[in-house]
Order: sequence, then C-alpha cells, then structure tokens
Amino acid sequence: MRSFFIVALLAVIALSSAFAPAPTFGVVSTAASSTSLEACRVNAKKEKRQRNRDNMRKFQKRGKTSRKKMMRKVASSEMRQLENEFIAKCFTTVVEEAAVQKK
Repeated sequence: MRSFFIVALLAVIALSSAFAPAPTFGVVSTAASSTSLEACRVNAKKEKRQRNRDNMRKFQKRGKTSRKKMMRKVASSEMRQLENEFIAKCFTTVVEEAAVQKK
C-alpha cells in the first residue's frame, strides 16, 4: 500500500509538471536565435568569399600568357591588318576614279 501511494504521488508530480507553463524569464526565443544564426552564416560566407578572392590574387600566375590567348592576338592582328589594307584599297580606287573623270 505504501509503495502504491509513492507511485501515485510521483505520477501526480510528473503530470503537474508536464502541464505547468514554462518560465519565460531568461530564456531566449528560438525565432530570434535562428535569425541571428542565419545572419552570422551570411556574414561568414561573405568573409570567406573575400578571403578566397584575396588568396586567388596572392597565388595568381602573372606575366605568362597562354598559347590560346597568344594565337588569338596574332589572328586578330592579322585580320586587322587585312581589313586596313582593304579599306586603303577602297579609298585609293575612289580617288583614282575621281582623277580619271576629271581628265
């Protein structure tokens, strides 16, 4: 009988603490903390991007142009030269025709 009374008393205490309101004094709400954590994560990502950018500049190879870039520059300069020659020929033929028509 005595053990039954102890078990019943423990059950009543457990049920009363389960339905009691939780104290709000000194407890931070979860919504505010998750927002601050997200902001912290965003700031950390921004800082990491900046560190990576600085590191990339630090270890960047300088002065060496790749073969592909060099070949592009050569091809573009050749095309520019051909175009300039063509434009020069166009204007010289126009000038020669004008001189022939004046005679």
